[in-house]
Amino acid sequence: MSAPAAAGKAARSKKRRQKHSNGAVAPVAAAKSSRWGLLARSSGAPAGKATRSKKRRKHSRGAAAPAAAAVLESRWRWLVYNGSAAAVGHSLLWAAADDPMAGAEFMGRAMTSLVPLGVTVAVVGGAYVGWKAGGLLRGLPGVAGLAARPAGAVGAALWAQGTGPLIADGMAALAPWPVLLAPLAIAGAFGAVCWLYLERHAAGWTAPLRWAARIPLATVTLSSLLYAPGALL
Repeated sequence: MSAPAAAGKAARSKKRRQKHSNGAVAPVAAAKSSRWGLLARSSGAPAGKATRSKKRRKHSRGAAAPAAAAVLESRWRWLVYNGSAAAVGHSLLWAAADDPMAGAEFMGRAMTSLVPLGVTVAVVGGAYVGWKAGGLLRGLPGVAGLAARPAGAVGAALWAQGTGPLIADGMAALAPWPVLLAPLAIAGAFGAVCWLYLERHAAGWTAPLRWAARIPLATVTLSSLLYAPGALL
């Protein structure tokens, strides 16, 4: 074999050995790299998890703060809205009666007139129930069908007009609760009327008109808190 051919064969053999050695070392190095990377990730995992937890807590606190502020702001808005309406209504009553506690006298008179008030409520309620009951007989022929509702209302009202002794006996049997609960019942009746015939219809009005419609209900509530204790004492 000539010298050039021997030199080329030796060079090719050297390249094959070098390639083989590199191929054998590469998986070992890759295994070492992956092992050290896994260890690095596992050792850094708790720190990363703690960091993410801290960020989540911070985010939750940041989200809860505006919500709490919004709730507090809505409560203050509700208080100002209703308090201003009650103050205006009570000021009008004060100016009309020239006495800031004039309603206490009215409530005291109401306490001594519970039986007539009860009879009045019974008459109004009886007339309403009689009117509704008479509507069930509208199918009768002729005049009977037309007069069913008025006759039912008048008959029930006349019957309720004679319930004064029954109401007096009931109050005497339940004393002192009727006198204690009467201010609340009177205020509740006025408030129910304000709610049914004013508040419900004012839902679609503009903000100033809704506030003006709230004045009677807020005034009744404030007045009941001011006058009822004086009437009871």
